[in-house]
Amino acid sequence: MVTSQLEAANGAVVDTGDLGPLAWVLEETRKSIESSTKSLKRFVHEAESARGVDMASLDAGHLRMARQQLHQVVGALDMVGQSVASQMVRGMEAAVQQFVQRPEICSDEAASAMERAGFALLEYLEGQLGDRPRPPLGLFPQYRQVQELAGADRIHPADLWPQPWRWIDPATPASPQRLSYGPEVRARLDHGVLKLMRKGDANAASELSVVSLGLADGATSRHPVVFWKLSSGFFEALAHQLMPADVYVKRAASRILLQYAALAKGEQHVSERLALELLFFCAQARPGAGVRTPVLGAIRSAWNLGTYQPVDYNEPAFGLFDPAVLAQARRRVESVKENWSALAGGDLARKKSTVDQFGLVAESLLKLHPKSKALADVLSRVATLTAQSGKPPSAELAMETATAVLFLEASFADFQPGDQGFGARTTQLAQRLDAVLAGGAQQPLEPWMEELYSRVSDRQTMGTVVGELRVTLGEAEQFLDQFFRHPEDKTPLGQVPGLMSQMRGVLSVLGLDQAAQAVARMRETVDCFIASDEDAATLKASGSFERLGSNLGALGFLVDTLG
Repeated sequence: MVTSQLEAANGAVVDTGDLGPLAWVLEETRKSIESSTKSLKRFVHEAESARGVDMASLDAGHLRMARQQLHQVVGALDMVGQSVASQMVRGMEAAVQQFVQRPEICSDEAASAMERAGFALLEYLEGQLGDRPRPPLGLFPQYRQVQELAGADRIHPADLWPQPWRWIDPATPASPQRLSYGPEVRARLDHGVLKLMRKGDANAASELSVVSLGLADGATSRHPVVFWKLSSGFFEALAHQLMPADVYVKRAASRILLQYAALAKGEQHVSERLALELLFFCAQARPGAGVRTPVLGAIRSAWNLGTYQPVDYNEPAFGLFDPAVLAQARRRVESVKENWSALAGGDLARKKSTVDQFGLVAESLLKLHPKSKALADVLSRVATLTAQSGKPPSAELAMETATAVLFLEASFADFQPGDQGFGARTTQLAQRLDAVLAGGAQQPLEPWMEELYSRVSDRQTMGTVVGELRVTLGEAEQFLDQFFRHPEDKTPLGQVPGLMSQMRGVLSVLGLDQAAQAVARMRETVDCFIASDEDAATLKASGSFERLGSNLGALGFLVDTLG
């Protein structure tokens, strides 16, 4: 549930949800990201038009504008605590800075990569405000692209891992042998890492885990102890093939050797960044049933990683489509739902519009999820055959089609094209529709279909509640506006406490306790206005009017997000 921030009547901030501030800045973030993309495309267009001209002579104003817009987004996201998202935009800003310095590298391909990164970022942020937020690691493919454009020296998926770093000494099992730095240990490490690099050798990884645990037992300072235990868990995971030995894993193994060299010289400083990356891989390596990984298990327990779900950071989860296509799909589904309902109810005048609308829905579905072609085709066929029959669809066909449309509506509300369940369910819906078109009897609803109808019913109920809340808020705003205009006349305030009590009750029922508290304090402010003997000028000068007005605006935003 999305909530906002409401200022209490006394001027303090009441946080009614960590994501509230994000909801406030999302629209401006969207505008800035889209504007920066347009600026880049304008520059590319002008550069192509001036082909043959010295690129250095082109006006880089569009590029500087894009950089400024992205810089503003970084500040806004930092301000609302979206550190991972701001890290992504910092990369985009750095890429544009490279374009400013070297305009010739701002190609159409580079501008398209920046546009896709913007799509991904906005989809991620929207998802944070939805019912099923997804981990930011899904941004890594686009993040890697913009960092490459920026000329970054080091790019790592852990850059987008929101785990705060803490030095914790996990309770690992005792090492078979306490080890200290020396030529023999260095040779064992070098040999093991080389075999790991070349062949992904599991036995070599197991040996490296043992050596690392021995070095942890032999270390006397806290940070080296923790570092070597993390290294041991990292290699233990590789020994059991709990994660792929990709380029990032191999780089981590190489950096462990560099850290060993520094510690062997007597240095006690341990790279916090490397330690975090090793912890990241320990989080990614989730032990399977029957796999004994005592060191890895101790690490996961110490950092509370038990519920962490590994993410394929090489597989893009965001930015797979233009957000405008999804918005268009939502509008089309809404239209077809209305037309199909009317046609099923006997309104044959809707035949042509229904056929047209189903064709558009099928087109949108194919753009967003090409593997759902079976459902797209059968929906178009349903509309065409129904129109040709000259009569309303049968009850069975009406129900099956309505279920498919409801499914698309619910899915597009929080669309996740990588969700394997989506493809499986579109296939199932297509098969059910085909069976009914072939004259078969309607099959019983699957459990997930019953849940879908239940969610729709809950949403309709919520819509009614929110509608009532909106009306009550509107009345309160009207009375307060009258008072703000003529503060010497307190008559309009008489109705406001009761209206605010109603709103507080509804917010409490919805589980928005902190928002309800904020409304209660707003009511206290109104009660103070009513009881106060101060003149209008004094009340106005106190700033109470502005605070109350700001809180009303925040409450209105909250109500809109609920709807």
